[in-house]
Amino acid sequence: MNWQSYLVVGILIAAVLIAGCTDEDSSVPVPPPTDVVQPGQVLTVVGDVTGDGIPGGTIDTITITVALAPGQKPVDMEKISIFYADTIRTETILPVEGYRGDPPTGYWGILDVKNQVGNTNNRLEDQEQFTIRINPKAYLPANRMMTLVVRTSDGAVPLTIRRFAPPTIIKENNILTPL
Repeated sequence: MNWQSYLVVGILIAAVLIAGCTDEDSSVPVPPPTDVVQPGQVLTVVGDVTGDGIPGGTIDTITITVALAPGQKPVDMEKISIFYADTIRTETILPVEGYRGDPPTGYWGILDVKNQVGNTNNRLEDQEQFTIRINPKAYLPANRMMTLVVRTSDGAVPLTIRRFAPPTIIKENNILTPL
């Protein structure tokens, strides 16, 4: 082999080493995981699942916003069932009287309706979003997983929400993180 071959090989090795030793950050931010809409699922979560509670202690209420999954028919929110489970307890959450309002312990209620279609009612229709607060009897401590299941009366695939409480709990708007 002649010296020109060694020169070419040396230049190629140097180019590879220099290309790998830059300070440029080529990583692309990864979006947080989202809930996947299952085939036959009628409801979907919109935005974050949040919890309010005792700073440094536990979360006692959980707030979710739901909407219709793409292509689904309206849902009568008076006929849904909500179930809560964590590592210690499973319970059925009952609706507040009239279905609207801030719920006491063991109940759920509709707090707000965005993009309301027509007159005020408890029917979730196209483009509407219902903000629901759940107040289970069990308190959710830091770093614990909880599951909410929202089942419609038509037997469709239920909306299942699995989240972890944050490591540090503040009074309001604790974002529960997806699996």
